[in-house]
Amino acid sequence: MGAYCLFTQIPHHAARIGEILEVWWSDYYGAALFGDGEEIACIPHAGCRLEIVATAPTAHRGVNLLLPGHIVQFRYSWFLPDRLTLPSGTKAWLGHFVGFKLQLAPDMMASPPREEDLIRRLQRTQSDFRCRQPVSALRA
Repeated sequence: MGAYCLFTQIPHHAARIGEILEVWWSDYYGAALFGDGEEIACIPHAGCRLEIVATAPTAHRGVNLLLPGHIVQFRYSWFLPDRLTLPSGTKAWLGHFVGFKLQLAPDMMASPPREEDLIRRLQRTQSDFRCRQPVSALRA
């Protein structure tokens, strides 16, 4: 959450998971995250994970290598501009991300289900389906 969220009189809201955030340049505030309704979106806390949805050309080498789907970590400071930690560990300030579209990523990613669990679930739903058919349909 940048200082622009604390000291501004313009409309702002807390960013939500799944909301598309775009980094715009403001002559007064510098780089800022704007969300739905073109309001400033305030990141809830430092350490939030942001997923890149769309990229734009930038002068920072590390940021130029990012692709949609990469996850960056948000950090804010009272004295320095908001920073993002790239997957490589490099830090870049929010101004390098102007034109990027980001979204809050959940803290924990659910692991994909195991193959055995999927097979059991599929077999269970098929047996439940057979049990629920009317008796006349089973005789045919």
